Amino acid sequence: MNAPWTRQFELPTATGSIRVREWGDPDGPLVVFHHGTPSSSIAVPGGWAGPSTAGVRLCSYDRPGYGGSPSAPGRTVADAAEWSRRIADACGADRFAVLGTSGGGPHAVATAALLPERVTALCVDVGLGPAGVGSGGFVFDGATGMVAETVAEISAARRGEAALREHLRSLGNGAEALDDWFARLPASDREILGRPEVQHEEAVEATEWSVHGIDGWVDDDLALFARDWTFDPSRVLAATRLVYGGADVLVPASHGRAWLELLPHAELQVVSDGGHWMRDHEVELLRWCGAAVAV
Repeated sequence: MNAPWTRQFELPTATGSIRVREWGDPDGPLVVFHHGTPSSSIAVPGGWAGPSTAGVRLCSYDRPGYGGSPSAPGRTVADAAEWSRRIADACGADRFAVLGTSGGGPHAVATAALLPERVTALCVDVGLGPAGVGSGGFVFDGATGMVAETVAEISAARRGEAALREHLRSLGNGAEALDDWFARLPASDREILGRPEVQHEEAVEATEWSVHGIDGWVDDDLALFARDWTFDPSRVLAATRLVYGGADVLVPASHGRAWLELLPHAELQVVSDGGHWMRDHEVELLRWCGAAVAV
């Protein structure tokens, strides 16, 4: 495979190291991308050509336990802020945007909340709702509106690492572990996933994220569902967009409405027939992020 990214490097962190990939225009505004669960830095918004088309400099990275980043047991959602800061520093960028998809959504919010002086734009793209935070009596259950398979996964995570590992191992390996979820997808997702270029990118992604088995998936689920997120969303000052699919069965639009309770300055967009793969909207989201950095 010819590398679709422009640069790849290993970045030391307080929890070990992470692999970072740079995409798009090296002179463009910086967008730090937080991938989904399970996934890796090979999956980027709009597909491999998305950052170049949008004219941004996008840095994706493997969260510990995925792809080229060794596992870091005990990591938290809030750790994403430090990883993002180090990425921006390595790129020489004082200001940057963050975009998070699915399980990466909370990691993007944490980064904006903990680095308000540097993050100028936040986009949560079909991102998991605020299951690990509370404010003024606000409580949101991460299982709200989700399919039975995801509810079972969240329940296992809340019972601890041993129960979660047993549950995830029972699903199979690599892409086949997601078969039960994929069988429920709406027509819009099936159409996108049927495109040859998407199938190729998804196949590479499935191979990458499972290099360490299920370690990254386990670490993500424990961070998302079994540990306090330890950040306050009210500290987010950045311009914020919340984008969800009205037909999404993996992370329903109710998760976006829950974020809006905690981020009242945000703009919520629900694409009526959209599913969990918002590929056709993501280049525009990247352009929006880049414009907010360039101001």
